[in-house]
Amino acid sequence: MPEPELFTAPADLKLVGDSDLSQLESEAVSEYDRVNGLTALTSDHTEYAERLVGDLDRIRAELRVRTTRAEQATLLAQQETERKMSALRERVHGPDGGTAPVRATTTEGVIDLGALTQATAQGVALALFGDDPVKLEQAKTRFASLSATQRRAPDPKVQERSVNAVTASVDIPGVATGQELPSLESLGHAFQAKAKAIPITSAGRGASRHLVASVRNQFEHTIDDRTSAADVERLWHSMLDQKQNAEALVAGGGWCSPSQINYDFFNIAGTPKVIDLPTVGVSRGGIRFPVSPAIGDVFFQNAGSSPASGMGGFAYAFGNGTDPWLWTESDDALTVTGSINKPTLRVPCPTFSEARLECYGISLTAGNLTDDAYPEATQNFIKLLRAAYAHAINARLIALMVAASEAAVNIGTAANAAVPQLVNAAALAATDYRNRFAMDEDAILEAVYPYWTLEAMRSDLGYRPGIDSPALLSVVDAQIISLFTSRNVRPQFVSDYQVRATGLPGVSTNNLAAWPVAVTFMLYAAGTFMHGTGLQLDLGVIRDSVLNAENDFTALWAEECHLIAKVGHQSRQYTVAFNVGGNLAVGVTGPKV
Repeated sequence: MPEPELFTAPADLKLVGDSDLSQLESEAVSEYDRVNGLTALTSDHTEYAERLVGDLDRIRAELRVRTTRAEQATLLAQQETERKMSALRERVHGPDGGTAPVRATTTEGVIDLGALTQATAQGVALALFGDDPVKLEQAKTRFASLSATQRRAPDPKVQERSVNAVTASVDIPGVATGQELPSLESLGHAFQAKAKAIPITSAGRGASRHLVASVRNQFEHTIDDRTSAADVERLWHSMLDQKQNAEALVAGGGWCSPSQINYDFFNIAGTPKVIDLPTVGVSRGGIRFPVSPAIGDVFFQNAGSSPASGMGGFAYAFGNGTDPWLWTESDDALTVTGSINKPTLRVPCPTFSEARLECYGISLTAGNLTDDAYPEATQNFIKLLRAAYAHAINARLIALMVAASEAAVNIGTAANAAVPQLVNAAALAATDYRNRFAMDEDAILEAVYPYWTLEAMRSDLGYRPGIDSPALLSVVDAQIISLFTSRNVRPQFVSDYQVRATGLPGVSTNNLAAWPVAVTFMLYAAGTFMHGTGLQLDLGVIRDSVLNAENDFTALWAEECHLIAKVGHQSRQYTVAFNVGGNLAVGVTGPKV
């Protein structure tokens, strides 16, 4: 009986049709089952089976990519349809859709803070600060920044966070295969259960790594080397704080009995306020993207040749040698003789930039005896390490954005109060940015501040005249944020940015006794930065001969990959000097909000 023909998958699966690709998968599985069922296996069979499984992995990876791309194409088409219908609806009914703006209600001049919160949550900054019995007209006169905001605040569209699904691996005692692990505590229990179930190997037999759980980062959009430029552009436009409460650990005790031992640890480490960026999955080691020309790149001054070549600055001095040109009657007469012709531009070949993934990881070693006798210690340290890991990655991503931004420019005066100084600086920077790139006058810009800026501004408001007013002493975050959004600036207040250094919150040498006197913020157009991340994060317990000899094991091992790509034109930095409790405490002598 002749030998069956060996299975071979094409080298380039991109050329294979969808139905043929599914058929290849079925054939590869059947061929593996045939080889696996042979009674007399040889090294040639093993080598063939390894190649066969490798081809099957490639086929399934291609099928997953095609499924993702098909879902993404459907989603993009739906978004484009909704965008067109929204534009048509606005042309028919106007920008407000025929609905009246939401306003905060007032009664006899007293401001309703509940209505203010509701209005701010809807993105409409029409609320007035305070519920103090100070009359409305007096509030307007004494503190213009607190009495009213502009007629309408922007309604920034923020992409929903990616969902991290943590699923258990096989052979975890007490945990079903594929079961979702709902909390960090359950994940820690899974690590301990798996560690205790792993056999102790003798010295010299090498490492044995056992998968405990997988975290699948699920994204609405994924790009790769086959994503077209048009699809990438639509993705940028379609993607323009998650809060968790720390656990309170309470110890117990009693009289007339021996003291009860409390094995719980005091752990107040929390989840950072992470930087919010448009995020996509990166299926390969990095991404390449074109360097986009700005509007200033197509305004010529003294082009000098016909056809014109090269690019000039954003200029208004038009003439018969610029593009756009200025053409006079004399120029038109001279063109008959060929002494002068209208210049023209040529579409330049784009250049490409590249961003590569970089990976971050953690590893934790625990003692077998300690973990068995005092598992709470292992659990607590895993929580601390995971929290530190999240803060470290957040700080790294922000540092990459800072490195891709321009050097900071000083703005403002140190003697002036914090609130008007910071808000006016953002408004000035945003106005300059929009005009530099000929953006819409009400285009929303992103601004990134350290999280402590919110508290500094809240404290500054407490120094204003009439500090007995509860409205000035209990200002909520939404009220401060509305000062920025009313100027079409969307602020982000993030953790791990300008902290833990001399003169800044979190410094380790001395307790901070006064607010910082300056802060640096980043300003850029929405979509300037893109966050890419690898799709798979493996978590595992590792047993190896060296650690076994010391009666230890690796209790936690994790790794994930990220990149920051600057796909926009410019990211700026501004350093604003200010004084918490500044000149508005004794009378307004500086700029007002």
